[in-house]
Amino acid sequence: MPPALCTLQIYIGKQKTKMLLIKKASRIKKGSEDLEVLDVLICGEEIKEIGQDILSPGASVIDAHGKILVPGLVDAHVHFREPGQEYKEDLRTGSLAAAVGGFTTVIAEPNTTPPIDSPLRLRRLLDHARKKSVINFYSKAAITKGMKGNSLTNIFKLKEAGARAISDDGNPIAGRKLMGNALAKGKESGILVTPHCEESVSYREKILRQREKLEGRSIFSLMPYASPEGGPYSSEAGFIKRDVELAERTGANLHISHVSLAKSVDIIAEAKKRGVKVTAEATPHHLLLTERMAREIGPNAKVNPPLRSEEDVAAVKEGLASGVIDIITSDHAPHSREEKNRDWEKAPFGIIGLETTLGLVLTFLVRPGILTLSQAIEKMTIMPARIFGLDVLGIGSIKPGAKADLTLIDLDTKWKVDSNSFYSKGRNCPFNGWELYGKAILTIVAGRIVAKDGKITQDNQ
Repeated sequence: MPPALCTLQIYIGKQKTKMLLIKKASRIKKGSEDLEVLDVLICGEEIKEIGQDILSPGASVIDAHGKILVPGLVDAHVHFREPGQEYKEDLRTGSLAAAVGGFTTVIAEPNTTPPIDSPLRLRRLLDHARKKSVINFYSKAAITKGMKGNSLTNIFKLKEAGARAISDDGNPIAGRKLMGNALAKGKESGILVTPHCEESVSYREKILRQREKLEGRSIFSLMPYASPEGGPYSSEAGFIKRDVELAERTGANLHISHVSLAKSVDIIAEAKKRGVKVTAEATPHHLLLTERMAREIGPNAKVNPPLRSEEDVAAVKEGLASGVIDIITSDHAPHSREEKNRDWEKAPFGIIGLETTLGLVLTFLVRPGILTLSQAIEKMTIMPARIFGLDVLGIGSIKPGAKADLTLIDLDTKWKVDSNSFYSKGRNCPFNGWELYGKAILTIVAGRIVAKDGKITQDNQ
């Protein structure tokens, strides 16, 4: 990592019960932008005490003077590719990338190979994650069997097996009736529904095949692709409008993934005014990159939804700042170098983000004043934990008795993005070479230090 990184001083005690004492950390006061300096004592996996001048002989002491202590970051939209595509990423490497990026908790999408569409597959995945992941790993489950959009999965059983939400990520639910049923089942079972509100290539193929049958002529060759030359997909807002209406009718909790259009922001804002139970997320690439920039970057900027216009980017930023968009997620989607080195039309969709999201947010949203520091941290900790029901597990807060998942941030660390040094297997980063300010310098999960000064600690390698 860059030599400019600050090296934390940690003094190791000899007490048998594992205790950590974080000294002189700055924490954002609730409901304000003011900082308070305090100590945090961790005993085992929990926060034991918060206060001034705490003494705990034998504890390992962390000197956090001048650094910002926040709840462990939560990323509610990642792809770890296991099972089935471990050559792109796996539970281990994905968790290492998350830890270095300051994330203590992630929620994975279900579009693995095969997809997570049954309780058995979900339980197996979560069991593997407990053995391989150095952070808290949760998963969504598929809305439809095989993620084919034909029939619903057993949503009740998936919720019982541990699914945090249901989604056919990468594919919209084309049928209005099927989506309505999914939301109704989501309401009954008490699980969040998180649709992918944008057409995929396979979805377009399906629609065009239907048109071929109706019109009696071949129009398949006219299918547009999401490329700088071919123009962006445009149905996001339409799907959001439909799903918001269905959520309003059923009373279900709806969460909109990776919002990218100004029109989408308007629809969500109006829905919230009407009292619809809808929340939404945005990614750093949809907040900072445009379709014009995609032409310059190449396939590493190919993503679904695609990068949009300057006007759309401005609207998504405003939606984030105003609270219409509730959280920030990375949509970490790794691919192999060989796959992304293909021509635009043949390269897969996806951008990696676990190791850059915090730095991008601090540099380009907090420093210019688009978000306050408090807002940014809330949208990366408290809000995602609350929306996905992780707050009841002690995630997303700093208080006595809560799980000791913490991230220590140095706001002044200047560093340069180097995707070749990432812990992720993916290298498909459109921000490679960018200079950023602010970095996680300590990541603690359940009272255990898993990453320090940009590197995974030796015990977790």
